[in-house]
Amino acid sequence: MDTLGRVVAQSTAIGGLASLDSSWQRCQERYHFDPNANPRLSSLSDREVVQLCEPFDPSLEAIKNELEFVQSTLRGSNFCASFSNMAGIILRYRGDSQNDEDLKLERPGTIWAEGAVGTNGVGTCIIERRPVMVLGRHHYFRAYSSVSCIAAPVMSADAEMIGVLNVATGDPRITSDTFALAAGLTMNTAERLSNQLFLNHFPGSSILKIRGDGSTVLLALDEEQRIVGANRQARHVFGSIAERLNRATLWELFQGTPEARDSITRDGGQLGLRRIDSEALYEAEVITPRRVPGRRAIAKAAQPAARPGVEPAIEIAPSQGPTIEQCLGSHPRLTVLSRLLRRVSGSGLPILLLGETGVGKDTLAGALHRECDRCDKPLVAFNCAAIPETLIDSELFGYGAGAFTGAKREGNVGRLKQADGGTLFLDEIGDMPLSLQTRLLRVLETGEVSPLGSAKTQTVDINIIAATNNDLSTAVAEGRFRRDLYYRLAGVVVDMQPLRERKDILDIALRLLASDRTGPPAQLSDGVIAALQTYAWPGNIREMRYVLQRARRVCEHGVIEVDDLLLTDFASPGSGAAEMSAPASHPRQALHDAERRMIVSTLGRLDSDVSRTAEALDMSRATLYRKMRAHGIVAQKVVRG
Repeated sequence: MDTLGRVVAQSTAIGGLASLDSSWQRCQERYHFDPNANPRLSSLSDREVVQLCEPFDPSLEAIKNELEFVQSTLRGSNFCASFSNMAGIILRYRGDSQNDEDLKLERPGTIWAEGAVGTNGVGTCIIERRPVMVLGRHHYFRAYSSVSCIAAPVMSADAEMIGVLNVATGDPRITSDTFALAAGLTMNTAERLSNQLFLNHFPGSSILKIRGDGSTVLLALDEEQRIVGANRQARHVFGSIAERLNRATLWELFQGTPEARDSITRDGGQLGLRRIDSEALYEAEVITPRRVPGRRAIAKAAQPAARPGVEPAIEIAPSQGPTIEQCLGSHPRLTVLSRLLRRVSGSGLPILLLGETGVGKDTLAGALHRECDRCDKPLVAFNCAAIPETLIDSELFGYGAGAFTGAKREGNVGRLKQADGGTLFLDEIGDMPLSLQTRLLRVLETGEVSPLGSAKTQTVDINIIAATNNDLSTAVAEGRFRRDLYYRLAGVVVDMQPLRERKDILDIALRLLASDRTGPPAQLSDGVIAALQTYAWPGNIREMRYVLQRARRVCEHGVIEVDDLLLTDFASPGSGAAEMSAPASHPRQALHDAERRMIVSTLGRLDSDVSRTAEALDMSRATLYRKMRAHGIVAQKVVRG
């Protein structure tokens, strides 16, 4: 057995690594790749990489620490470590690629999407949502056969995959023992990073940590011992009761004595838990909440000593989640709309939210739920554009036991049933496939859900809030969105203002800073106040949130100055009033540009065949046509003589 074969055999003992057959099949049948071709890797600029890192700002320190740990552990073995986002773009890198020509492919900004460069650690891990090992010639393209890598998913606090930890080497002398060590280290580090992100997300909660089978189960509890968070391992281990996590108290799912309940509030210690449904026993470590400064302490800390020559700055006071009025703005017309929404929210009358990306449609949906009679029931969010078309049906409507290959043994209730009694927020509704629009319309008209593969019909009582940044009237005219579904969703239509048109920009900025407890207290200088009110904000409130989060970490003496915003559109202090030029690029724009390059590149490779291009990019033809129109791309079919 050669070295490659020994590595594959040895990695089987580690667990979690599976065959690459499905990826190779996609490369052949979906992407129509030629393995002998020399694909050109696309790369983003350093500035685009910085902007794409902004959504990860609260986690970048933890990511950096884990990359350094991996690289230092494997020092001397010619490995590098990197972190990529869900677009397959490397954002952070640790290693010495200067001495290894092959590893220069791993630099930040490189796009490793499977649909662009075939079977590889990062891209295949993103599609298959599992650890992946790709050794040398196991890359689909022979051009990458000099590199071997191991990739593992990184999960958010709500058990959603947010990125990939990848370890790679171009050294052909690596032994099977060393590579097996690197594989285990990569998977363990990805899980540890995911768990750290979970702990960072729930600093004020009690955490129950259960170790077993090589993984760590984490549950977050509030002061009333309700489960408010569960990591991916918890959802896997608890199986049949996983759907009730985040909805029940700990003692609805587990047996416990009064002493056990009291022990959660004490410092540390162990806690025995017995599942009510299966009698299974677990030993949990109790991690008590980290101290979070109270409101008064934060307000007091937000008053740094004044510096000579600095004008008094506006103080930032903590606040609760925004109200309906705060989400909409202070325009008189919107004040009337706020009163209407408060009257109808929760009544069963659907609400349709329209507006540009980043204006806060999801935030308004949360406010509508908090301020209605259903506030004690679940708010379930479902992004119609974030889930592959083939999975939307099963995720939204649910499925019965054994409905299809790979389905959970116990089935899945689906988001509609999860939201029973409460609110279902359908984000990016304009991207829902036509076939599922028909099924959704039937649910709205009858109040009945028929899970996939089940003859049983279930009744649901849900309040629907839908949102989109698409022009639905155009989509209806072009046949991409059902007219009857549009009118069924448009009980009340809210056209949200872009941030550049709002008059309460300063109030929004103060509220965003007050709600961010991850950074030090800060104040806004007069120059920053002027800059915030004159900048174009192409990314709307989402962009402002990331700009302010970054600024409060780089500012000095607790006062944010114009230069701390890192917006090149504004002059430095002392050069006169801040003047606006072209809007600065932001993460959404960077992704927009990368998406356009990917579509153009794939169309060119496939002779402008839209059907094959849509298949290669793993999207429907309707979605591809919509994206082509948005990017101004015209497919020119090549005629060969």
